[in-house]
Amino acid sequence: MAGNFVRRMFGGRSRERDAHLQHQLDALTTAFLDSERQLSQLDLAVSLAREINPNTRTAHDWQPLRDRQLQIVGEYLRLTATPDPDARDRPRPPAPVEITACIDAIGALSHDMNRFSQVHQGELTSASGAGSLAVSETHQAKVAAHESLSQLEHAPGGISRLRTVDQAARAVRDGMVRLEAAGGIPERRREAAAVLAAAQRLREVLADAATLPEQSDRVIRSVETRLSAIGHRATRVPEALSELLREFSSDCSKDLRDNQRRVDSHLADARADIEQARRHQRTDPDVAIGDAARARDHLDEAEREVDAVLDRLRTLRDVRADPAGHERKVRFRLRDAQQFAVNNSLVDNWGSVLDAQSDRIDRAKATLTRIHPDYWAYWTELRAVDGKITEIIDRMRGQLAAK
Repeated sequence: MAGNFVRRMFGGRSRERDAHLQHQLDALTTAFLDSERQLSQLDLAVSLAREINPNTRTAHDWQPLRDRQLQIVGEYLRLTATPDPDARDRPRPPAPVEITACIDAIGALSHDMNRFSQVHQGELTSASGAGSLAVSETHQAKVAAHESLSQLEHAPGGISRLRTVDQAARAVRDGMVRLEAAGGIPERRREAAAVLAAAQRLREVLADAATLPEQSDRVIRSVETRLSAIGHRATRVPEALSELLREFSSDCSKDLRDNQRRVDSHLADARADIEQARRHQRTDPDVAIGDAARARDHLDEAEREVDAVLDRLRTLRDVRADPAGHERKVRFRLRDAQQFAVNNSLVDNWGSVLDAQSDRIDRAKATLTRIHPDYWAYWTELRAVDGKITEIIDRMRGQLAAK
């Protein structure tokens, strides 16, 4: 075919000149195709790098090379264009010097593309790797989504109507829509990971679905037992609050005045959630488990409120029985900390801070000299001082370790 082209171009020229020209044209085509392959590979890597970082310098440096390639394409097409045999005015045949110049331009461009590849090798390699991962992860996500949804289609009747199953299936389908619409590599990988997670969640929900009625019954019974236990303890709260007011100053329990109302409110909410769980158990056991979980949260709050009252009464009686004993424990820890500072030459850094804790203990003792001693303020301040001493000791040890 190329020989026919030469014969059409040069008609009666000598075979030697035809052969030389054909050899040049073959060399030009080979160089051009090699350059096209090189450019295509780099162009793909640059596109991937641009997806990861739209402002990458690599894309900026690549554009002039692509512009040069477009110019070369135009020149190559001109030099190798097949003339129309029926045309009245045939174009001038390409001169050997023009073909040589085009081959040289292709060689120079190839050299510059090699240099570009070396300069930006790190980013191009990373982008190509990320692109391959995105393709692989997208495929894995689509396979996982298809398998999980297929598993749903073959599940026993009624399971697909469960709220948790429906939500999990919807998450897979919505994730696939987002994955198909994803643009750049980071977004595709992020959405693929989300689809994989959603598919795994759907498989887990389907695996659990058969045992949900049994699970819901077990969970509800457990919450009911805990409700009974906390409700029984809650009956002690009114008397404990009364004893606090009779035995100690009002300042010792003023923050607990609303506890009874909060306990009653949380217990009532827990009962309502348990009743709702029982209603959902037959048709929506997964929802029943969620109802029971909310009841458990209310019981946690109720238990904290009950403990706050009962523990306060016990603590205040203990402090009142031996206030000096509590002070001695904290002063003993303070003396240990001061000795540690002396032994490790840290007095300049921590001596005044430790002395300040001694002053805090003295001020706390003053709350016991009032007509109505505030044992709660006394105990609270001693706990704060004890915590501060622990913090100081830790910081001194850290200072020594850093030397």
